[in-house]
Amino acid sequence: MKKIVLTGGGTGGHLFPLATVVEYIRDNYKEEEIQFVYFGPKGKLEKEIMTNINIPQKWILSGKLRRYFSFKYIVDLIKMPLGFMQSLFHLLIYMPDAVFAKGGYASVPVVLAAWLYRIPIIIHESDAKPGMANEFLGNLATRVAISFERARIHFPPSKTFLSGNPVSKRVLGGDPKEAMRILHINKIVKPVVFILGGSQGAEFINRRILQALKSLVSKYQIVHQTGVKDYQAVVNEAERQGFKIGHSDYYPVAFIGDEIKHFYALADVVISRAGATTIAEISANKKLSILVPITHSANNHQRMNAFEIARLGGAIVLEENNFKENLILLRLKQLIYDKEIKAKIQEGVGKFYNPQATKMISEELIKLADE
Repeated sequence: MKKIVLTGGGTGGHLFPLATVVEYIRDNYKEEEIQFVYFGPKGKLEKEIMTNINIPQKWILSGKLRRYFSFKYIVDLIKMPLGFMQSLFHLLIYMPDAVFAKGGYASVPVVLAAWLYRIPIIIHESDAKPGMANEFLGNLATRVAISFERARIHFPPSKTFLSGNPVSKRVLGGDPKEAMRILHINKIVKPVVFILGGSQGAEFINRRILQALKSLVSKYQIVHQTGVKDYQAVVNEAERQGFKIGHSDYYPVAFIGDEIKHFYALADVVISRAGATTIAEISANKKLSILVPITHSANNHQRMNAFEIARLGGAIVLEENNFKENLILLRLKQLIYDKEIKAKIQEGVGKFYNPQATKMISEELIKLADE
């Protein structure tokens, strides 16, 4: 029996690819007995995702590495050695054949302990520019998978390979009619713009969309994932502006789960943050998009992601200070009605998506576990 430890956490981008690889291995290595366990921080998202795919969990303390001063360093200085000792103990008891680390600060104590035990490690870096934790852990890993060619310069060449970002089959093959049923849309009378702020929504995007809502709805049907926290405030403001929710071509949704594939299928254009996992999903669905990177994201990774895919001709990027009504309307008009721009984006959008990414990482992980 092979035993594999999964580690990483903090965001969906550090967790969903772990789940995607597990599902692929279970579907394609049925003749082998493979046991998975997750080592990472005790968070709601971590517990929910791992429980959904029936992965047992061992909670590990982790302290965040920062490039700036923060009083949280005091707490982190305590968490780091404790998490390392926990990792040493649990790995000794479990002694896996390989570790798959999605990266980030949550992976640090587990990867350090695995390296000391000489357990093979594969790390996956989603972003164009790796964070400090992954850049450090890449030196300890046996293999490093990257999603952007640009990230290669940050890791040892002999162990690094370009895989792309794993995309779950759950976000592919959607049916626009199913999205219409979920949203109670009777018919499509205008192009559909799907606004996606990530699994938790995006307060900044919500605010700017509300400021431009009357102009947007006059030209498009708007499907807007607000995030659970902001949903009621968004609905209240839209109603204050005179919109009857679900009947005025404006369709706010608090949270979208596995049904997101249907929303992608319905959309003519996606407006989104620039997390690597979301970009990969947009690319896999071959959707036109406007990316709005977080200005102060950790390590500036969202801006690097956005401009790297824009360099490939796969998206239009609007930085936060330019994400205003006039430019939003202009870029939407260009994407939907300018045949030359539309054709260029449609050609470039698929360049970031590698349909073999999950297979490549899974095969490498199984190979390491066999050694």
